[in-house]
Amino acid sequence: MAQAPARAAALAVTLLGLGVLVPAALAQAPAPAKVDLPPYVTPAERAVLVPETAATSPDGLRAAWVSSNGNSILTATRAAKDAEWSAASRLLVTRGVVHRIVFSPDGGSIAYENQRTWKDNGAPDDSWQFICVYDFATGRVSYVDPSFDIDSDPAWSGAHVTFTRKVEGLPDKRLTRPVTRLKIADWVPPPKRPTERFTMASVIAAPFIYPPARSGDGTAIAYITREAKARNIYFLRPGEPARMIASYPHDDGIDMSSPPALSRTGAALAWSRGGRVNRQGDAANPNSFTVKPQQQVWISGSGDDAPRLLGPGTDPMFTPGDSHILWRAGDTVMGAALTWKDGKLLGVGSPEEFLMGRRAGLTFSPDGSKVAYEQRDGVEIYDFKTRIAVVIPHGGDIDRNPVWSPDGAQLLFRRESARSPNQIRNACGRSRYCGPVVDAQPWAIWVADARGGNVRKVWQARPGMGSVFYALDQFYAPGSGGAQMFWSADQKTIAFAWEGDGWRHLYAVPVAGGEARLLTPGEGEVEMADVSADGTEIFYATNIGDLDRRHISAVTFDGKVRAVTSGSESQWSPLPLAGGRLAYVHAGWATTPTVRVQDADGRETIAAFPKAPADFPASLVVEPQNVAFPASDGQTAYGNLFVPAKQTGCAVVFSHGGIRRQMLPGFHYMDAYHYLYAMNQYLAGRGCVVLSVEYRSSIMRGHAFRNAPGWGLTENSELRDFVGAVTFLKGRKDLNVSKGIGIYGLSWGGYMTAQLLARHSDLYKVGFDMAGVHTADDPQGLSRSAVSFLDSWTSPIFLSQGDDDMNVDFNEGTKLARLLQVKKPKLGFKQQALPGQTHDLYLTYEQLVEHYTDGSDWLLSHLGVK
Repeated sequence: MAQAPARAAALAVTLLGLGVLVPAALAQAPAPAKVDLPPYVTPAERAVLVPETAATSPDGLRAAWVSSNGNSILTATRAAKDAEWSAASRLLVTRGVVHRIVFSPDGGSIAYENQRTWKDNGAPDDSWQFICVYDFATGRVSYVDPSFDIDSDPAWSGAHVTFTRKVEGLPDKRLTRPVTRLKIADWVPPPKRPTERFTMASVIAAPFIYPPARSGDGTAIAYITREAKARNIYFLRPGEPARMIASYPHDDGIDMSSPPALSRTGAALAWSRGGRVNRQGDAANPNSFTVKPQQQVWISGSGDDAPRLLGPGTDPMFTPGDSHILWRAGDTVMGAALTWKDGKLLGVGSPEEFLMGRRAGLTFSPDGSKVAYEQRDGVEIYDFKTRIAVVIPHGGDIDRNPVWSPDGAQLLFRRESARSPNQIRNACGRSRYCGPVVDAQPWAIWVADARGGNVRKVWQARPGMGSVFYALDQFYAPGSGGAQMFWSADQKTIAFAWEGDGWRHLYAVPVAGGEARLLTPGEGEVEMADVSADGTEIFYATNIGDLDRRHISAVTFDGKVRAVTSGSESQWSPLPLAGGRLAYVHAGWATTPTVRVQDADGRETIAAFPKAPADFPASLVVEPQNVAFPASDGQTAYGNLFVPAKQTGCAVVFSHGGIRRQMLPGFHYMDAYHYLYAMNQYLAGRGCVVLSVEYRSSIMRGHAFRNAPGWGLTENSELRDFVGAVTFLKGRKDLNVSKGIGIYGLSWGGYMTAQLLARHSDLYKVGFDMAGVHTADDPQGLSRSAVSFLDSWTSPIFLSQGDDDMNVDFNEGTKLARLLQVKKPKLGFKQQALPGQTHDLYLTYEQLVEHYTDGSDWLLSHLGVK
């Protein structure tokens, strides 16, 4: 790990060319050991002579060729044309296969074909191909007009590249385009334009805070943030200032969204870098680094220790006694021993295999002598002393979510039918977006002793509504360890979430068995929850009493409820701490997210970091109005309405994705919707009325709304809410929508966008579709997909998607793009593939700002707004 010059009281440390900043006080700490990672050249490759098929630079001094496995480019150089070639070295490793290398006239770059697939099945409709450019001086890969089509046969035309674009059913096109070079750290946001009240870059720079995590003793927290180009990690002990532990400031596109892990006392913390891996085993690489990014786990003391790389993997966790740090590496749980001195982290041992085999939901007994986890369809308990794993018998059912009792003598878990709609194998086709959510065998709560014996049922849901388990969203309450059930301190009562009355509420039942008692009455739902440090209360984020926002309340196990937060802004991710304190995240419509800590007496402290950027347009954004309006079938839909200070006559409807999501009238607790909220504000800043629609099948409005008749792929009944949205916007006398209405959305929001343009071009004038589902590759859905309504589609569309999308098949984009070009040649159509980007398209600030700006300009230009 090499060191770069100190900058602004921080030291830059580089791994694989990706910067990480640590506080200057850590500058003298020992640097982490150097790790040998690709690119490397095997001895066999190094011994290979330059093949006759290699491309050669115009001066004859460099050669480049494709490796035997097709996913790398090798190179060799020589001092003169008649000299011997040097040993081979590797230029880059890429996803997919490389073909046809061509040197630029000056020899400083090569262009080549990069063929990619999603399923690796060789089908023609499962392939796309980019033209890439590698620059020898910078070592960077760039793209030439990446699209959903097949691009081939590159040739240089000065500084531009000429290539052939192929779409089956159309004549080939020979195109010449400039090289789109990614700028990363050198990128500067574009200046404010005359028609903008504020720039996209300034509103998108609002910091996002991932859910805080706490130490085992509840005396400290840590949290990860996205702040424009930087990803930062902060550490906080209540009563002390927040401190930066590490920063990755160079907009490298490497995700670190999962919560950090803290040791029992908070003396050390660990985190993972690198997002989900795709089917080829690659982590996302939106900046096209020539060395593929890896999922990696890091550890640091919370004092003066420099971060240390533990190895490949994700999901770190400390054992209860802090004897080891564990993490997941593929199908293996790895571990490293920890040594301590005077309460500080002294050393980290060599990584070793801790547990073999794929395991999920690891949870240690309070004394650390056992660990429970999910494996396949059951729950197991592993005893470290005896080295024996006991499988809790489950027959043909499915057991999930083990939770230890406070004394470690018992283990709770949830049991579901193997036929439950919760299991993707039981969904219609490959989708869960269809059908009634009921189960003939309702889910149940069971308990076993710590040895896996004496298994008995505690409680079972009723048939009908609530018979299928509806989980809390515990990613946003990471202190809970993902628990879906909670023990009282006296171990006599269990609390859990259930929507038996049509709302997801907390209930309590005696451990001995009996009837469930409602703890959180009212219209609204509990979304995330965690038990207090003393085990007497449950803190939960809810919209009970304020359906459009989130606030935090607490309830005892016998049903005494108290409000903890309230107001016109939202609070989420409740994290109970020692001494009756509570940490949470707070945000509003003009208030960027902050971490706050409330003392037992109600006093609130706001963490110093992250801060809103100096140019964040807090005084220029508008306060959304919570609205309700009739759908075209008379049902009620909801939304957030953004009314600009000065209207220009345009309107844009926004459709969230999910399908199970709810937007807030302010910044959101999900990263993608945090940024999409900012885009709504940007469009309002350009004078457009914006309506963010809460359509049927959205969450937090009860079972009946979430499971409305015909929702999803069964009938797409939610489309009627968007038809009603047009009538609502046109019917309000205070709104000027005379120039027309556009629509945009991501994921299921992209699906809604394409559907509405195809079916209702008379209502929606233009659309921006990001990562939408278009062919609905499903027995029920194809007849309701956008491709089935091409004849009536006349409104222009901007279609985009990341080609490393692990949520929606990239071929949903390729199929629609190619069909529109062949079947609707006169349709206004723009396309953009984003190589290496994932589903939510937010991995780099640069691409996020530029893509959202391009999409906004597309909408506004077709709505007559300059």
